[in-house]
Amino acid sequence: MSKVCIGGAGVLCACGAGKDALWNGLQTGRSYFTLPKDRVNSSLADRYPVFLIPSQDIPCGPGSLSLRYFLAAAQEAFSQAGVTPQQLAQMRTGVCVGTSVDASFHCFDTYSRWTNKNCLPQDVEIMQDYFSSSTALAVARRYGFKGPVQTVVTACASGTDAIGLAASWLEMGLCDAVVCGGTDEMNLIPYDGFIRLLISTKEKCKPFSKNRSGINIGEGAAALLLLSEQAARQLGVRPAGYVLGYGNACDGYHPTAPDPQGKGLSKAISTALEQAGLTAQNLGFVNAHATASQANDAAEAFVFNRLLPGVPVTATKGVTGHTLGAAGAVEAVISLLCLNHGQLTPTWGFEEEDPALSLVPVRQNTPLAHPCALSCSLAFGGCNAAVILGAANYGG
Repeated sequence: MSKVCIGGAGVLCACGAGKDALWNGLQTGRSYFTLPKDRVNSSLADRYPVFLIPSQDIPCGPGSLSLRYFLAAAQEAFSQAGVTPQQLAQMRTGVCVGTSVDASFHCFDTYSRWTNKNCLPQDVEIMQDYFSSSTALAVARRYGFKGPVQTVVTACASGTDAIGLAASWLEMGLCDAVVCGGTDEMNLIPYDGFIRLLISTKEKCKPFSKNRSGINIGEGAAALLLLSEQAARQLGVRPAGYVLGYGNACDGYHPTAPDPQGKGLSKAISTALEQAGLTAQNLGFVNAHATASQANDAAEAFVFNRLLPGVPVTATKGVTGHTLGAAGAVEAVISLLCLNHGQLTPTWGFEEEDPALSLVPVRQNTPLAHPCALSCSLAFGGCNAAVILGAANYGG
């Protein structure tokens, strides 16, 4: 894969609304961690806290929260690039969005009223929105984009896969620009689901730590504007970074658990490195999926120790939570921020080395030795995805 230009990026999550706020949160560990009693109709909502977007940061407007989150992130990406949706609509601009919740049935209150023959007037609009929902298509229609459109649903790898797929569209000449990334809102199914799987925790998660006790669900969105070199020149956009390589592999080991030896993840990382023309020694760091569950962190540590020895590892779900289909995109934007600031931020939540992992993530602000990084995602169903990003000044 040749370098694909990132014209701009935007983000919205519990750690910050916008890249500047997010960077501050990554440095200080500040984020919004609370019980979701006002957001989730669950008997467990007063026991298991989550990472939420504060009410003052939730965008107004029509559509699901997931859609509104993504549109806010996309607007920040356009602003950074210095372009307008109207300009992009004059080009072959595609949309590729990863999600999990927004592609699932989530109209539970409406469904309950319908089954009890007690519908409210707004239920008609809610169901119409649901049955016509495609996050990417809604974005394309909002902006009048006429290029390829794809909503990617590969569970928690969706955001990373959306970025990789979007880059491949540009590589193949299918379009001139792509708005891509991921988005997910807080929802009952994953909230209760992870608790029922016994992998949620009542305290803040502790990635790679010996005393890690499970996952915190989160919500958020991240968007990247990818451009061909010709489109970037035509629009006068200075690259904010580059997509250098992408890999995807499904090991099909288990419906919910990762392969303990990370066979699919190893293949995805190897493919991304090959596409980028890089080796492990060229990487400044790896941004791990690191959900802080026993199985996930062990599988990743096994792969990193074998495939990426000596490469610094960071993990960010201690301040963002696990944002599901948005996770890979949020972490890609975080990786890009670290690359362009030339430093890694601390791994919040890590407390004590686990001898069984032989891996200690970065614990303090750390200068980077190389201007490119790997960000990877593991998902239910054995889905694994990896993307390699370069800083704005990447010259490889």
